[in-house]
Amino acid sequence: MKAQLNRIQERTTLETILQFIHDYAYIETLIIVSLYLAVGYMLDPNDICMLGGSVSYILILLSVITLFHGFENGILAVGIIAFAMWFFYPTFHYVEFLSTLMMTMIFSEFHYYWTKKIKEAEIDSEYKGAKLDELSKAFYSLKISHDQLEKNYIIKPMSIRNSIEYIISKHKDINSDSQIKDKNKEYYVNFLKLLEKSFNVHGATIIYKQDVSDKSAFSEENAGVVFGGSVREFEIKDIFKDYLMDKAVTRQTAIYISDTTGEPSAMVDNNSEYIAAIPAIHEGEVVSVLLIAKMPFMAFNRENLTSISILLEYFSIEIRNKNIIKNTTELSIIDDNEFRFEYIRLKRLYEKYDVDTVILVLRIDNELQATRVYELNEKMLRSLDMVAMVKNNGYYYINLLFPLHDKAAALGYLNRLLGSLEDKDKDFDYMTFNFSQTDLLNKYLREDYGR
Repeated sequence: MKAQLNRIQERTTLETILQFIHDYAYIETLIIVSLYLAVGYMLDPNDICMLGGSVSYILILLSVITLFHGFENGILAVGIIAFAMWFFYPTFHYVEFLSTLMMTMIFSEFHYYWTKKIKEAEIDSEYKGAKLDELSKAFYSLKISHDQLEKNYIIKPMSIRNSIEYIISKHKDINSDSQIKDKNKEYYVNFLKLLEKSFNVHGATIIYKQDVSDKSAFSEENAGVVFGGSVREFEIKDIFKDYLMDKAVTRQTAIYISDTTGEPSAMVDNNSEYIAAIPAIHEGEVVSVLLIAKMPFMAFNRENLTSISILLEYFSIEIRNKNIIKNTTELSIIDDNEFRFEYIRLKRLYEKYDVDTVILVLRIDNELQATRVYELNEKMLRSLDMVAMVKNNGYYYINLLFPLHDKAAALGYLNRLLGSLEDKDKDFDYMTFNFSQTDLLNKYLREDYGR
């Protein structure tokens, strides 16, 4: 196998110093203010803060620092300048000090609201992009399933997507078996069997990230491996050194042996033990790679490789969702795993970026009324909004999740809902919750007011 390629481009000394200063904003502020005072001293030692000019240079300096870094750095700069006013001037210029302090507070408000809007827009874009990516893969998987069903409806009546769902559904049997230590490995073993039956992949290896919540880069230290039938087995460290494996992880795209026209070719390549390497990408990180060693010439084409790539990512997403739901107790009373997963993902965004989401819960004590209201909600919700119903202690709880929206949006939706309901269905209780009230939400769903 070929030696592993160097994936990290070294920085120059100047770039390293500039990055260090930028990462440590207080140091950057100290340097800028020190340079300002040094220039003022060289121009006029008796007016080091340059207070006597026709232009307020201090306000320009503080506007740059505060608007860029925020309140804390602005106050640090004001403190240094106030010390210079006290030490280098015969009398303390309290008017200039108070005006600079007031303007710093105003600048910090602009910085707060501007960065907050940018952060909310970025999170909204990232979340919708992730959802669009998942739905696109799900749609393409359904298309592949339909195409396969048309071709093989007599001998293979079960579609590929149903096969994947069947494999994932076996997690109950796998989890109940105490002898199986690596649950994910069993999922990938079954996935390789599916590829062998549907795409004639007779020799393949899957190397995967053992803990999807691990934020470190995909490497041999955090990877597991599954070998298919009739494939040569290697050490994980040797697999990561393989030429195609290295290219797939570095470029985060499928890599395969091709002919002069760019079409897949099953000819032997001395640079690699494999003919194709297909990575699965989640949130910009590689979480698994499918390495194909043997595949019939007629089956090794661009269409099949694209189908396998989509199925691998779809399958990896399902495993990630199962693992996240399994390892958390958030809203365990709700049986809808898709609803729980979105709630967990949005709560992590809240904990990381402080961007909140609202949950509206309708409590109804009549089954028929609850069913009518639930069905109407399913028709009225937008694409990213979700609904799930829970029955507990004689009540029906309709949970409505509004990603990245506040309480006002939930109440606005409630008013539209009440306007669409018949009078006999408008009598119910409701409450709104955000992510800081998760414990209260659990108590409300369980009618557990005593705890």
